[in-house]
Amino acid sequence: MVFDLGHTLIDYCNDWRVPERRAILEFHRAVSNGVEKPPREEEFARVLMEGLEQARRRRRREMIEIPLVSFLEDRFRVLDVDPKEDLIEEGLDIFYQALLEHRTLIPGAVEILRNLEESGYLIGLISDVAWGLPSRFPLMDLGHYGLDAFFDDMVFSTDVGLRKPNPMIFRIALENLGASNEESVYVGNNLQTDIAGALDAGMKAVLKSSDYFFPDDRIVPSAKIADWSEFESVLESL
Repeated sequence: MVFDLGHTLIDYCNDWRVPERRAILEFHRAVSNGVEKPPREEEFARVLMEGLEQARRRRRREMIEIPLVSFLEDRFRVLDVDPKEDLIEEGLDIFYQALLEHRTLIPGAVEILRNLEESGYLIGLISDVAWGLPSRFPLMDLGHYGLDAFFDDMVFSTDVGLRKPNPMIFRIALENLGASNEESVYVGNNLQTDIAGALDAGMKAVLKSSDYFFPDDRIVPSAKIADWSEFESVLESL
């Protein structure tokens, strides 16, 4: 069994634009306090927002990860700002705090993981980390809700340099678990990344309903569930 994280086990904001904008403006205040000649707020926001959109397009096109650390270092060079390590670290923390505004545990997540563990399943996780944050941040989320103890292996995009739907990230997870694709099931909320990627890797793919959803009739999951109470009966039928 392999799971997605965001909007599958833990919910986050559905529209990143508002918290992203706030994070950028807060980061500008931190930079202004940390360098002698800070960039103007408008220029700082423009350079980061345009860069983030370009990074999103490249991630989707190439199915790779662009770590937020290297992204911020590059944007600092564009702005002619010294990419001091402490400022970069503060930027990471600011972006992470923006994620916490809407972070909630999805009902039934703990129970389904516990039931699967007690049934003897190997349990893995594949997560595309928001903004390319280091994996220590989603690990904090997992630990906050006590989910980390259930996983035999966890693969984060920033650790392997890949993003879903790249089938290689699914193969890495299966190899780490010592599991075959034909016998493995992946559960996620996104047709274009979770379901398409898992199917391309030869796995069965279960679509879990969420508010963060983009329809696509061309992608057909192995099964669908509205919430976690339906999962175990669906799993028996796969």
